[in-house]
Amino acid sequence: MNALLRVVCLSTVILAGCASNKSGTVEISPESKAEIKKEVEIVQKKMSDCVADVNKTEEAKYVNANVIVIFPDSPNAKQLLNSPEFINQEQAIALKKFKDATMQCRPIAKELPKPEMISVYEYYYSKVDDVYDDLVNKRITIGVANQERQMRLHYTNDKWAQVMKGYQGG
Repeated sequence: MNALLRVVCLSTVILAGCASNKSGTVEISPESKAEIKKEVEIVQKKMSDCVADVNKTEEAKYVNANVIVIFPDSPNAKQLLNSPEFINQEQAIALKKFKDATMQCRPIAKELPKPEMISVYEYYYSKVDDVYDDLVNKRITIGVANQERQMRLHYTNDKWAQVMKGYQGG
């Protein structure tokens, strides 16, 4: 009984000590925040340039017009977002070529300075790949694929804003 009482008391003291410890968050100096922000801007510029080059291709233009809304000002956006059609062979081939072309841009995200930043992009890429796979395998329609892609973009933008909130200022 005495040994049991010691174990209970010791456990309580240890748990109380753990609960009262401050979290292990590290404050980032304004100089470090500014440096991180600058690194992020450089990497995002490289990614943006890469994506812009891919979006100039005929595959990207075809995909934007017939399968997935890529450009914000796409004249077919409403039609594609509401399309009940499944992808056809020609569209699937163009989508695969477009996706393959975007693969050259993905490794650039690994140059971001913080792992949590990289993970935002990697998560987005994996989810968009799932959408494209579902579309090509005719598990979803063109409209559903566009809606899901838009949701993924929205979620990614929100997640990115959360991550970057810790690096504001400087």
